[in-house]
Amino acid sequence: MATIKYFIRGKSELSTIYVRLLDGRKIDLTVSTGYTVHPNFWSVAKGTIRQIANNNEKKNLSEDLRKLKDKIGDSLNLDKDKGIFIDKEWLEGIIATYKNPVLVKRTDYMLSIIEAYQEEMKIKINPKTGKRIAPTTIRNFNTTIRRLKLFQSHKKRKYYIHEIDLTFHSDFIKFLRNKEKLAQNSISKDIKQIKTVCIDARDKGISINEQVLSRKFNAPLEPTTFVTITEEEIELIKKFKGTNYLQNARDWLIIGCWTGCRVNDLMALTKNNIMINTKGQKFIRYTQSKTGKQVDLPIHPDVQEIIDRLGDLPHPISDVKFNKWIKDVCKSAGITQEVYGTKQDLDSHKKITGIFKKYELIRSHTCRRSFATNHYNKLPNKLIMAVTGHSTEKMLLNYIGETENTHLDDFMTIWEQDNLKKKDENPSTNVVNLKSARSK
Repeated sequence: MATIKYFIRGKSELSTIYVRLLDGRKIDLTVSTGYTVHPNFWSVAKGTIRQIANNNEKKNLSEDLRKLKDKIGDSLNLDKDKGIFIDKEWLEGIIATYKNPVLVKRTDYMLSIIEAYQEEMKIKINPKTGKRIAPTTIRNFNTTIRRLKLFQSHKKRKYYIHEIDLTFHSDFIKFLRNKEKLAQNSISKDIKQIKTVCIDARDKGISINEQVLSRKFNAPLEPTTFVTITEEEIELIKKFKGTNYLQNARDWLIIGCWTGCRVNDLMALTKNNIMINTKGQKFIRYTQSKTGKQVDLPIHPDVQEIIDRLGDLPHPISDVKFNKWIKDVCKSAGITQEVYGTKQDLDSHKKITGIFKKYELIRSHTCRRSFATNHYNKLPNKLIMAVTGHSTEKMLLNYIGETENTHLDDFMTIWEQDNLKKKDENPSTNVVNLKSARSK
């Protein structure tokens, strides 16, 4: 059973009252209660305020200490059952909650709030789409939650939401970069999600630190390194022959490159998604699970060949199997040149960047990037965006790694045409100028 005792230090007119919490061999905590008392009014033996008649101030302090002691004991029993860290910060939090329950709530642990936010996402409606939030978006918070737990274990403490400030921001980034060896973009994602949860908590009336709203509370993204499958490589993949399951993966890979679907939308396609317009043309219609946008796109001849051969779309497979098997397909198809890129380490599950065989870098999202990249500069960006679901051209250009510099080509074309036109109108200009210069 836990032991909770009060004591004072010093003999000044106002000595600070401390509390010591003992529970078994692992818990021995001493912190200041923030209360003060004159040593003459303190019973050293009992660790309590001496009862003084008609002294309401001392009676109130005595009552506060009694209630605080009860709260510490009750909270200890509850939080031990929940597996919560019982440390100095925990005890200070209990005292702060008791003394000022409006400003600080014990339930305001950052981890608890982010977990609650993730749970709420399951029933929320995305205001932009009018549909429920995609399961993949919800699952993305699992990684941030896991890393926050690792960080708290490293710090040997739990963070309240009002402690999420620029100091936390700096320490968390250093931990993820130096200890966890994470890439900058992975860190940026965690910071963004923590900031989002804090803003949501503020909107619900929970006190947060204003520093979390600062522009400095961010982690800039680095340019994304990725590979795409070219149209020539698609031709190599089409020639691949292998076992049934690899041929099934090959067919999905080809369809993915010509539809630009995210993998969860890709594997959900069936014959029911094939429509015929008023002109008798076949096209695929589906609704993106992530954005809720309806997408209509023509059926590419390579895709039609697969449908005709199978009499249907291929058999759906899991993301994990698809990612594994398309690497085998690309390797056998001869896509083995060495390229610079990023892949996930099988042991640590962390992203590593370097020089690899190209087939090692192929994954489900390669299909979508290949669609956008292969059609860039061939079709108007708005047509590509209608398929990929990007809202702005800037988003599309960032996605395929291009920059907004197409105006350079336009300027150069016009200037070259003007220059040629001038020469055609006065072909002897250069000669005349040359003779004039010599005569001088």
